[in-house]
Amino acid sequence: MEVVSLSRETPSLMNLKITPPVEEGRFDFQAGQFAKILCPDGRESYFAMASEPEEKRFIEFLIEDKPKSPAHSLSRLKSGDLLKISPPFGAGYPMERLKSKDVLLIGMGSGLSPLRSLLKSMLRRDQQFGKVMLLYGARTPHDIPYRGDFELWAKKINVEIAISQPGSHPWEGFIGRVTHRLPNLAIAGDKIAACICGTKAMEDEVRNLLERMGVSKDNILLNH
Repeated sequence: MEVVSLSRETPSLMNLKITPPVEEGRFDFQAGQFAKILCPDGRESYFAMASEPEEKRFIEFLIEDKPKSPAHSLSRLKSGDLLKISPPFGAGYPMERLKSKDVLLIGMGSGLSPLRSLLKSMLRRDQQFGKVMLLYGARTPHDIPYRGDFELWAKKINVEIAISQPGSHPWEGFIGRVTHRLPNLAIAGDKIAACICGTKAMEDEVRNLLERMGVSKDNILLNH
């Protein structure tokens, strides 16, 4: 696939936009799924699609740029470069299991990527769902990617942001982790379907909290 653009969203997160060659046909996936990218340094790494499946002009990934990681070599890409991408894989977030329910999306850091894909897809057919809420955690306000999306989403759904270490950065919202904010949210556990993406420790803690809040195990979804 061909690189359309590479833009820095935060000091450590980049948005990679690519497009498949016309002769190769469509790249169909389900919100929440992953693809394997052969990075310029010769190593492979896994990334969840950040754009919605209905968008056929391009595919986006939210890449965490860590020193010495395969993703770090992606930071040198420029428009027109070619990348080898695997077919999509993984469980994703089955849309049918969310319909007619209130939906709670919970993520942190680059875990926003598959949740963004799902949310953008849901907003194309928002009449099929109940209330939608996004709870997202970042270290500082400067670590929040896709600022334009957050501003748009806040006009359509309930958006909660938890900042764990604001330091000297101005922040008037909640200070703490998503696992600190979650128990205080006003949700009806028996009506909620929750989609989670983060570190394994965060996902395990969130699942335990949701179950204590009355959310059924069957309605707590991971994308892997």
